[in-house]
Amino acid sequence: MSQKMIHQVIEDNRKRYQDEFIELLQIPGISAHPDHRQDIYRSAQWLHNHCNRIGLQSQIIETEGYPVLYAWTETLPGRPTILIYGHYDVQPVDPAEEWKTPSFTPTMQNGFIFARGADDDKGQFFTALNALDAIHTVQGSFPLNVKIILEGEEEIGSPHFLGFLTHHQDELATDAIIILDGVQYARGIPTLTYGLRGLCYLQIDVQGPSFDVHSGVYGGVVGNPAQVLVRILSQLKNEDGQVVIPGFYNEVKLPEAWERKELAELPFDENEYKHSLGLSELVLEKGYTPNECATLRPTLDICGIWGGYSGHGSKTIIPSRAGAKVSMRLVPDQKPHPIARRFTEYIQSISPSGVTVSVRELSGIDPLITSKDQPLFLIFSQSIARHFGRQPVFVRGGGSVGVANMFRQILGTDAILVTGWGSPDDNFHSPNEHFSLDDFQRGTHTMADFLWFFSEKK
Repeated sequence: MSQKMIHQVIEDNRKRYQDEFIELLQIPGISAHPDHRQDIYRSAQWLHNHCNRIGLQSQIIETEGYPVLYAWTETLPGRPTILIYGHYDVQPVDPAEEWKTPSFTPTMQNGFIFARGADDDKGQFFTALNALDAIHTVQGSFPLNVKIILEGEEEIGSPHFLGFLTHHQDELATDAIIILDGVQYARGIPTLTYGLRGLCYLQIDVQGPSFDVHSGVYGGVVGNPAQVLVRILSQLKNEDGQVVIPGFYNEVKLPEAWERKELAELPFDENEYKHSLGLSELVLEKGYTPNECATLRPTLDICGIWGGYSGHGSKTIIPSRAGAKVSMRLVPDQKPHPIARRFTEYIQSISPSGVTVSVRELSGIDPLITSKDQPLFLIFSQSIARHFGRQPVFVRGGGSVGVANMFRQILGTDAILVTGWGSPDDNFHSPNEHFSLDDFQRGTHTMADFLWFFSEKK
């Protein structure tokens, strides 16, 4: 009976939940802009007050950067513990002129709410808070131990989160972790992510003369850093879309047959996919499908390139320096530091004389994979099916979620699930970000069911 009453409370409070969500969306907590420092603290304080209102205990925990909001239920010895992660900081709104509605004035249109942070990530984690509110309203207590972590620096790379976890390791002990910062495979196709690609991110710098020189006076005599850089970058991949760095694929664990089979069964319209990106062709690794290339295979991409004059008109120079940033997405069992070493050795081996070429490793994240057959996934899958009308699909994510690796490293659990209620076309990180209010409601019902049934886990 209590479970049925919980879902009735969720329905009865639909408008209140949306109104509270709107309040939080109005706070422009942009962690990348120092001008919004006070807004970050306003967000944390708002969440602190809200968690206390819905029956949780909460604390704003300072870090060397922006604070973490930590909330928890009363401890129940012998009951399961679940840790739920989200982040309350948001991306910048640029380019601001492309927003059709004010970015921090939430606007409802055709069943969606438009605002920065609506999908990424406030709408995701707010469903867990709504579910806890409904449970507490009906029972006056909670059936299991719940720990909520809402971070304020995710959008700038979580630079102080590892220190936070290390310092609070004992009190954050848990049986399983849900990261509510994921996305559905497509609208109406809920997704549970059991793996993530890692990341190796580097910068190449090419130094020539000590200052820009006249291309007429010195052309044909001085090594051109921009030309050297282009030559180096052109030798990173072959015509089959494969990375040619020696040893790059040595540790790659090939996907299981069932993984390729499940991906092949997912709906995928290549023409629609290309149209949505404004492309005429996809560029794939030979022997792999688009979905496999985007999730199961390692990659190498040039993320940025610079050097020389790019202003109006002409300026006849040989630039003194040029550079590029390169990212490599890694899969099990690749590791960022060995990949960075091989990358550096290869770049040095193909660099000509006459200029100085150096490589810097900027960041690295290990790939992560866990079992989808553990109780965490099974219970969550059943909860989703009850409220979304279908079973979720199981995928590996193409991106990297650094906090997932931090959780595994510090808290020592492989029971880590990444999911969310947004869709790929919700414009997160872009102008006109939006979130389905129906999925907001379905996500709340799903979280309530999951918490109820996970509390009965033996």
